[in-house]
Amino acid sequence: MAQHNSSEEVDLGYLLKKSNDFLKSIVRGFFMIVAFFRKFFIAIIILIIVGFIYGYYKDSNLTKSYNNEIIIIPNFETVDYLYDKVEAINNKISAGDTILLKNVLDTNYRKINSIKLEPIVDIYNFVSKSYRNYDVLRLIAEKQDFSEYIADLSTSKYYKYHRMQVSISGKESSEIIVNDLLSYLNSNEHFREYQKIYIENNQFKIKEYYGMISQIDSLLKANSTLNTSASNISINNSTDLFNLIDRKKQLLEDLVKIETESIDFELPIKKVSSDYNLEIHRFFSISNKFKYPLLLIIFFSIIFLFVNIIKRLKIYSNRE
Repeated sequence: MAQHNSSEEVDLGYLLKKSNDFLKSIVRGFFMIVAFFRKFFIAIIILIIVGFIYGYYKDSNLTKSYNNEIIIIPNFETVDYLYDKVEAINNKISAGDTILLKNVLDTNYRKINSIKLEPIVDIYNFVSKSYRNYDVLRLIAEKQDFSEYIADLSTSKYYKYHRMQVSISGKESSEIIVNDLLSYLNSNEHFREYQKIYIENNQFKIKEYYGMISQIDSLLKANSTLNTSASNISINNSTDLFNLIDRKKQLLEDLVKIETESIDFELPIKKVSSDYNLEIHRFFSISNKFKYPLLLIIFFSIIFLFVNIIKRLKIYSNRE
């Protein structure tokens, strides 16, 4: 028992000694830093002045970047095409390959920094389109985490709206750059041909829907006229009458969707809304007027530390 207590006292004493040594090293390091700044006070002041002047020059000539947000609708099965094209443009920007960018943006090709594209998740709109969509969603959700599924890029093609964020240097040419970019994305002849077919089919469906609604109205009007006369001819029962009215209601709802689609079908990739020159909020940002003086002092300190280490190693080698 006495040996155990003695061992604990030795361990405690050892920890206290190490703690004191650690605190002494911190204090010693602090005074070394103070001594360093006192010794090179004039040099540090010069570095601060030089860094501030250079930082002021950089800030004065800096072209600020702005974010431009565009809501778009990819029509005619263009989702995969859209994402592939945006990825290709981003790769060209990163690689500094200006050939494609010049063709797309003309003289503004140097102003575009990046393009970000993401679906606007609207799972309820997707489900409401058809029972088949609901069944697909239910089956996939059973085998995969639901939150992962709706965020999966492969699922994005089922969402109507997508958000495109274009980072552009300066604010003078933002709208021109965005319009040129959308014109390039809409220039694909394959999807232009698709567009013609979709528009023709859409117009045919609108005509057919108006015809069916007109036929139902004729039946309802005839039934109302016959019921007010002495004739016994009428729609067989109230169930048939209810089905006709319900069918007309469904046709009117479908007609609204089809006529809305005719507006969306103006372009393969339709711009819905746009917000230009939005400030980019960064988590941490420091002005160049403060950044460059700090970098110069750190660089000078590293050089001094390196020289000091070399001197100590040389003294150590001579001592040997």
